[in-house]
Amino acid sequence: MWSNSGDQAWRMLQNPFPNIPKRPLVLSSLERETDLSEAVTSHVSGRSTDIASIIMGAQSAIILAGAPNIGKSALIRYLQSPPNSGWSWRDELTGLRDQLRLNNIHFVQIDLRPLEEIKNFKDLYGAFVKQCAVAVQSVYQPDKKPSSDLRELRDLLQIIRRETPQGRCFVMLDNIDSLGRSGMGFELDSRAQTPQERGIALLNHCDALRTLVDLIDEFTSFGAIIALESLARPSMGDQFTHISADLARFATITLQVFTWEDATQFLAQEPESFGTAWANMFRDLGGNNIFSTEEQRWLREQAGTHPYLLQQFCSHLFRLKQEYASIHNTWPETLVNDKGQITEWINERLSFFLTRMWKRLDEATCKASQETRNTFYSFISLLAEHSAEQEMNFTEWNQLGTELRYILYSEGVVRYDPFQPIHYPGATLHNYLIQRVKEYDEQATQYTTPSPGELYALPLPAPTSARRLDIVRLGHPRGHLPLSEREYNLFRTLLQHPQHCTEDELMQGAWGQRVERSTFTQRMHHLRKKLKEQCGEEIIENRYGGNYSLKHPDWFHIW
Repeated sequence: MWSNSGDQAWRMLQNPFPNIPKRPLVLSSLERETDLSEAVTSHVSGRSTDIASIIMGAQSAIILAGAPNIGKSALIRYLQSPPNSGWSWRDELTGLRDQLRLNNIHFVQIDLRPLEEIKNFKDLYGAFVKQCAVAVQSVYQPDKKPSSDLRELRDLLQIIRRETPQGRCFVMLDNIDSLGRSGMGFELDSRAQTPQERGIALLNHCDALRTLVDLIDEFTSFGAIIALESLARPSMGDQFTHISADLARFATITLQVFTWEDATQFLAQEPESFGTAWANMFRDLGGNNIFSTEEQRWLREQAGTHPYLLQQFCSHLFRLKQEYASIHNTWPETLVNDKGQITEWINERLSFFLTRMWKRLDEATCKASQETRNTFYSFISLLAEHSAEQEMNFTEWNQLGTELRYILYSEGVVRYDPFQPIHYPGATLHNYLIQRVKEYDEQATQYTTPSPGELYALPLPAPTSARRLDIVRLGHPRGHLPLSEREYNLFRTLLQHPQHCTEDELMQGAWGQRVERSTFTQRMHHLRKKLKEQCGEEIIENRYGGNYSLKHPDWFHIW
C-alpha cells in the first residue's frame, strides 16, 4: 500500500495489539511480574464483565467453555497477574476493588506438562497434587518446596483460610487436550474420542477431579476453573457425553464475545492504557490518539464485539498507520477513508478463522432440528439489513428458538446476557456468512426451485453414495471431487481437527467405532490418492504415532 522508505522511528514502536501467546506455565510472583512487563499489556481486557461474573458468583467449581479463538487462554493468562504487577484485572474492576478486597483473590494455573511424562498410572495422582500445590504456593509460599502429599496442601489452605478469611484462590486447568494427546499409553475404561475428552478421563480416573471437589467442599476460599473448548453443538446438554459425578459438580460458564460496553472501551483506549513507557514513546513521536473516533466507529462496525476480530483489526490498522507515519513522519488521525482497500487487505488475513467458524456453525446446525436449520438460514439472510450498531429485538431473538440461540452465542456470532441489549455481528462476519449461504443456495437450486417468497432455499442432501468435495484455490479453477459416504465422513473429521487428528477420531467419525486397522488404512490410502491426484500434492499427512494432519484446510468445502 505504501513504500518502505522514510523515518524508521515509527516502525520501532511496538504494536500494542499483538496476539497473546498461549503459555500454560505456573510462574512465581516475580516471574509473572517480569513476564507481563516484557510485553505491552492493555489496561482494558474486554473481559471485565466476565471476570466480575466469576468472582461475584457463589460457584467455586467452574467449567469455562468456549469456541476456538474466543479468548479462553488469553483470559486464563490475564487472571494470573498478581496485585503488585503494576496493572492487573483488579484495576479494571474499580468499583469492586475495595468492596470485595480483590487483592485477596488470586487465580493460579496448574501446570499439566509434568503429568505428560508420567509412565505409571499410579504416579499420576501424586504428580497432579504436587502441581496443584506448586500453583497455590506460588502466591502464598513461593519459597517452599512443593509436596505431592495432599495433607500438606490442606494445611496450606487452612493457613490461607485463617490468615485471609475473605480471600479466595482459584486453580485453573487449561490445555487439557495436550494431556490427552501426550501419548501416555494408559488403558482407560472410557469412550473418550478426542484428546480433550481423554485428558478429562485421565484426570477423572486418577481421582484428580475428586480431590478438587473435596477441597472445594472443605474450603470456601478454594475454587477450580477448567477451561475447555466447546463442541459445535445445538445445546449445552450435547457438550458432554460421559460425565462423572465429580465433573457434574462443576457449573458451566460459556465464554462469549465481548459485551458492547467492553468492546467500546477496548477501542477507545488512550496511549496511557498501554503503560507509561509505551505512551511516552508514542507521544514523543508525535502521536495523540491511537484511533480516532471515526476509526473506532469503523472498527466496531467491521469487527463487532468478537475478541479475535477486534484484536486482528486493531493490530492491522495500527500497523498500517505505522507505515503511513514512517513515510510522512506524522501519526494520521484518520486512516479509514480508503475503507474498501483496508477491509480487503485485513479480510485476506482472516480467511482461515472465518472458514473454521463456518464449519463449526454448519456442524452445529447439522446436529440440530430441521426447523433450527431453516431458521438459521433465514436469520443470516436478514443480517444484510442490520449493522453491529443496531440492537436485536428481543421478540425476534426469542422466536429463533432455544437451539439456534445457543448456537449463535456459543459460537461467537452474538452475545446474549439476560436483560442486556443483543447486537448483530460486525460487517466482516455477517458478510462472510451471507456469502456462504448464497453458495449453499446456488447448490440447492440444482435440486429444487425455491417457493415464492423464500429468500434462501435449503440444499437437499446429496445421495449418501455421492458426496461432493469442492476445492477452491487462489489462481486455480474451482475443483469438484466426488466422495463416497465413508470418504466424506473421514474428510469431514479431518476438517474438524486439521492440525492433529488421531486414528480413533477418524474411525469414530467414519464408522462410529474402532475397525480393523487394515480396513482403515485402505480407506485412507484411497482418499489420499484421490486428493493428491486432484490437487497435485499430498494433502493428508501422516504424523508420528498414527496421527494425521490436513494441509490447506481452507481450500476445501464439503457438501
